[in-house]
Amino acid sequence: VSTQSTWGGFPKMASGVLVLVAVLCAYSTAVSGQLGLTPPMGWMSWEIFRCDIDCAAHPDSCINEYLYKVQTDSLVSGGYLDVGYNGIHIDDCWMRLKPPRDAQGHLVPDPDRFPSGFKALGDYMHNKSVKFAIYTAESDTTCAGYPASKGHEQVDADTFASWGVDYLKVDGCGENWYYPTGYPLMGKSLQNSGRPIEYSCSWPAYLGSNESAKPYPAMIASGCNLWRNWDDIQCSWGSLASIIDHYGDYSKVLQQWAAPGHFNDPDMLLIGNDCINDDEGRTQMAIWSILAGPLIMGNDLRIVNASAKEILLNREAIAVDQDPLGKAGLRLSPKGATEVWFRELQNGDIAVGLLNKNGVAPTQPCSDWNKTTGGYLEACGGSGGDLGCFTGLSLAAALQVCCNNSICAALSYKAADGSGCYKTNVNCGFVANSDYVGFNKPGFKPTPGQPADISVTFSDIGMSGNVKVRDIWTHTDLGVFQGSYTAKAVPIHGTA
Repeated sequence: VSTQSTWGGFPKMASGVLVLVAVLCAYSTAVSGQLGLTPPMGWMSWEIFRCDIDCAAHPDSCINEYLYKVQTDSLVSGGYLDVGYNGIHIDDCWMRLKPPRDAQGHLVPDPDRFPSGFKALGDYMHNKSVKFAIYTAESDTTCAGYPASKGHEQVDADTFASWGVDYLKVDGCGENWYYPTGYPLMGKSLQNSGRPIEYSCSWPAYLGSNESAKPYPAMIASGCNLWRNWDDIQCSWGSLASIIDHYGDYSKVLQQWAAPGHFNDPDMLLIGNDCINDDEGRTQMAIWSILAGPLIMGNDLRIVNASAKEILLNREAIAVDQDPLGKAGLRLSPKGATEVWFRELQNGDIAVGLLNKNGVAPTQPCSDWNKTTGGYLEACGGSGGDLGCFTGLSLAAALQVCCNNSICAALSYKAADGSGCYKTNVNCGFVANSDYVGFNKPGFKPTPGQPADISVTFSDIGMSGNVKVRDIWTHTDLGVFQGSYTAKAVPIHGTA
């Protein structure tokens, strides 16, 4: 039987290919009436607008009623709603600070910045067929210091339902001991509110990096439809790459918890901002779709350029992310300068992403390392100075990863749990920490990233015989292949 396979997250990313492969057993795990059967799509304010409440100085970008109305309008007029981006997500800083609640104990939107109130704002969105999403936290205050929902779960759930809220993001921001009580209580309160409200839990993001130790069954039992697993994304390639590494390192662990009704969340899409280029944007779209992650944009929809918009509106890519089987994909290859990712789809297709994360590996092996004890040399450049962090690796394995990466200058290493971080430079001084040692390449000079040829072997993804390969970015069939497929000259930070 002629089969197809998918490349690049869905069918193909950056230079992606969609390979529809031999017919694998397709099945559906969807539950009738369940919320969140596919990952949510939409737009969220936090990445760009943060907690800007100075509307006098920044009338076009402060957290207020106008911002969310204009982003709603742009979501519709820009064609985003047509392809599935159907939610506008209000993040932190919408609440009135003093007094934090009204006489009946309800949270209140800041009256100066939201003079019409949230019921009217939700109606504005609903009249345009857009979902209304808001934010709170299972703590005394939100991460920005605004009133939150700890101890007020039922009254807040009822309030949100009365406003017509469709989606609730619940952050942590407090003491971890309360989360096993607070998150289930909020889930029950939402169910009791009388309105179907999709429930996003940030519970696991506050429990460290070891995904194997997090209580995902309890989160599912609490009614969480998705959960932020790990660090917040920042607007840089370094941050994006570190998240890709984390989800790759734990992809087998995380895969078992992703299914219709509850998904892992690697955080917002950076596509449409000038902090990443188009190749990096296609990579994020590809990897997020392979992971069955939410496609929630963190940009300013009024100013997204044409090439970024083309990535965001790619229907074939979106179809991979929204595949009804709901099975998350995996990093197939070891972590390295180039990687192979794949995801099984409902109709038997396979989505494959060939990622050129750090350019062509050096031709000569690393022979010498400078070692520091009692600490390590830190990189300058903030999150952009880090290539990503790791855990559970032997020292030899961690050194080999850095050696194979043409822009890796050094690494920190903690022997107790095999953790550390890779660095692009060692220019910001010595960090004293007796738990760590450091290793850096002598005389390191970064090698500019180069395009790379990357191959997938069909048998590694459960395929045989004739495999039809499709490029989802150019919307073209590339032909029928046997045994393997090689994407030529995948750009640095790009995905085919």
